Amino acid sequence: MENFNKQTALPDGSDSVLASICYCANLKLFEKEKPYYCNVPCPPGYAQTNQETERRSGIKFTDMRSDWDGFNLDKQGFEPFCFDAEGWKSDFSNDAAIETTYYPFVESLLKRRFGNVRVQIFDHTVRKRDPTIQTGAVGENINRQPSVCAHVDQTFLSGVNRIKLHMKAEATDLLKGRCQIIKVVIAELGINQQLNSVWKPLFEPLEDYPLALCDYRTVNIDRDLLAADLVFPHYVGEQFYCKYDPDHQWYFLNHQRMNEFLLFKCYESRENVARCKCCEPSDGLVAPHAAFKNPLCPEGARFRESIEVRCMIFYDTDA
Repeated sequence: MENFNKQTALPDGSDSVLASICYCANLKLFEKEKPYYCNVPCPPGYAQTNQETERRSGIKFTDMRSDWDGFNLDKQGFEPFCFDAEGWKSDFSNDAAIETTYYPFVESLLKRRFGNVRVQIFDHTVRKRDPTIQTGAVGENINRQPSVCAHVDQTFLSGVNRIKLHMKAEATDLLKGRCQIIKVVIAELGINQQLNSVWKPLFEPLEDYPLALCDYRTVNIDRDLLAADLVFPHYVGEQFYCKYDPDHQWYFLNHQRMNEFLLFKCYESRENVARCKCCEPSDGLVAPHAAFKNPLCPEGARFRESIEVRCMIFYDTDA
């Protein structure tokens, strides 16, 4: 992994900021009713979600630039990655253009990082923060907003089901080997997702509502993560909401640039990688994440725009 752009320090020379972040409230309701969120407009009389959030202040967010090479997907569950290429210069307002020009770039990025793997991209989300739009609003012609409540895109069950959904007849054989769902995120436009996410900004530097990631080793799965249904028009998935724990350690990438990506895991099939605090043999790896209001963001800074790409990665052997 290349070691780029570590020189951008916080204004006071420190390596962290104090801010607040939203967690899932630990409601008594969840003792008898499963949490859910409808990712479609609900008819009158039906709630979009039964979840409530609680804001925790005084949370320390450490800049990843302070130890760029110290982060690894199989250690914390996420890592920064720098890749100078022109592939991300796509028309991010057009889904077809994203799929034909940006998807191949993300695939090449992941193969450069992971070697001889099979990459299957299954969706992307463009987010453009608009203070006039309520967080979590859904519907046609509504820009998706940054997700401000700590969560994980997949549970261990839904990670397997997601692979079965997209890989169909191949899924049985693929699931015998090592599988990941990863998110790839960039920032002017950010990219998310092992199952993975790739996250990156679409302009630089990104200052408004950056993405924060929680070190998986500080998460207690049984106590901190709550499985919730995630309802789409064509599919009912499952995600983890994250409850507050004072031991959680949060990180972000200060002044993220367009050639800087965040990779983080949503699902991991292999045992004994990045063990959490309650490391049962069946546990996989996940990276709780959320956007947070950056106290150092200057007035008038451009509102966040990001694209997140979610990818399945299959290894030839259980690497």
